[in-house]
Amino acid sequence: MADKSENSFDDELVSEIRQLPNVWLKKIITAIFVWDLDKDGHTGYDDIMDVADKVINIGNLNGKSADDVIECFRDLASHTSDNPPTEVFRVTSLSEQLVAVWRTKDNPSLRESRGKIYSRMFQAIDFNANGFLTFDKYLVFWNAFKLDRRFARMQFDFMDTDQDGKISDEEFLKAHVDYIENTNDGTLNRFFGPLINY
Repeated sequence: MADKSENSFDDELVSEIRQLPNVWLKKIITAIFVWDLDKDGHTGYDDIMDVADKVINIGNLNGKSADDVIECFRDLASHTSDNPPTEVFRVTSLSEQLVAVWRTKDNPSLRESRGKIYSRMFQAIDFNANGFLTFDKYLVFWNAFKLDRRFARMQFDFMDTDQDGKISDEEFLKAHVDYIENTNDGTLNRFFGPLINY
């Protein structure tokens, strides 16, 4: 039986979660579940490195391109002082993860850190170093997470704000920031695929 203080902590989390915007909760739950490949309830080192392996395999990468992907994802998984999302990754329950993401979503240093992470991820997927992702390159990212391909074009077009048929690093990052920070019920951003209904 859980002690009273543990139940009280859970009650506080549940109370806080109930006040969060519904669409935002769906987006973050979706992101957490997408990254949690082994379905143990949190994103760990093995999950992150499995995504790296999938990017390499799906993108048919080798040599420096494959090494860049491994380095990028290994840095993401390391949670060092240069990579401060430890506030989010050190917790393990879904409730704690949701509250941690909510509490840190507007933190400027975490926004900068997430920007660096996703910029490096963009560069890793942009294995030809063209500075943009075509739809085919974008599918490497999409398929690495085993997202529903029926929605890939919709998300690509959402991110392609200048409608040039390519996604720039800036467009990719803006879409990720919008996904984490936008609480508007009408948002069409599906950075990690269709939203999970809970």
